[in-house]
Amino acid sequence: MSLREFFAAIPKVDLNLQLTGAFVDEGLLMIARQNGLPAETDDYAYWADLLVNPDDQRIDELAAVAASWVRYPEDIARVVYDIGVGLAKAKVSYAEIAVTPSEFMQHSSMSIDVFINALNDGRDRALRGWGADMSWILCIPRDNPRVGDDVARWATGATAKSGNVVALGLIGEDNAQPLGQFKRAFATARKKGIYTVAQIGGMGADDLLSALEELEPHRLTETWGIHDKPDILDSLAESGMPIVVSISRALRRGLVDDPSAYPLRALVENDVSVLLASGMPRLYRSSLVDEYVMAVEQCGLDLSDVVDLARRSIQLSFLEDERKKTLLDKFDKQLEFARLSHLDN
Repeated sequence: MSLREFFAAIPKVDLNLQLTGAFVDEGLLMIARQNGLPAETDDYAYWADLLVNPDDQRIDELAAVAASWVRYPEDIARVVYDIGVGLAKAKVSYAEIAVTPSEFMQHSSMSIDVFINALNDGRDRALRGWGADMSWILCIPRDNPRVGDDVARWATGATAKSGNVVALGLIGEDNAQPLGQFKRAFATARKKGIYTVAQIGGMGADDLLSALEELEPHRLTETWGIHDKPDILDSLAESGMPIVVSISRALRRGLVDDPSAYPLRALVENDVSVLLASGMPRLYRSSLVDEYVMAVEQCGLDLSDVVDLARRSIQLSFLEDERKKTLLDKFDKQLEFARLSHLDN
């Protein structure tokens, strides 16, 4: 039996892929050279080497540096196209990609309309040429609540509506800012009819219920420390709130020393609607297939459990119903073929 070959063969959906953690090295470094950064930046060689060989202690700095090198619409289109090609080769049929516009716009003169159009230029080319579909979650950085209302306005504007923006997000590991500062932005998104996503990665279990009350998100990502809190698990199971997690993130950020210590099985056994995603695959040095394999081989889930998680990712995506049905039909057909091809009795 080859789990890796099996998971590589089935169609997949990634609901938490972060743009700055998914850049392709060769394309990003080519963009940097074209923009003259090696000559202009004293520490270019240092960061270029670090991006190829990531340091777990500097993941967020690396992501910020990567964003600072991408300065023009054609740069945005190129990195998105490269990501789309990688998704297609990995049989990821659809991805919802977290994008923080302020990370890019502070280093360029792009307007938000130009920025969104550039995202979709790369997306459309990858879809036409490779069949990989992508949508955007425009994110407010957790350490900069001042841009919250702007991002909410961008995410609900006319360009976003026609430009594959499906949600407003809150992202970042910095928890210093009170959640109440983002409440108005999330309320604006709900009022305008788009989804909301909140990353609650480092908050701790005690703050999670207040996050749900303050922000009323449609989805949570990277929730940590809830596996031994029965009241929170019961609340999440009852509400059906999707929780999108990455085992690799927990490893790289020092939350667990080994994948077997990740409490994925506890979440599944308590009927929490947990899903697996890649997060920042380039900087975590992992993939969605790695997440699925670790779930079975090291976290103690049955193969059928992980197949259910993969299928549920399609069901709980922000796609419209007709596109979900198309992906689900494709998944079910190719699942049986992958079973026969890669799994023995």
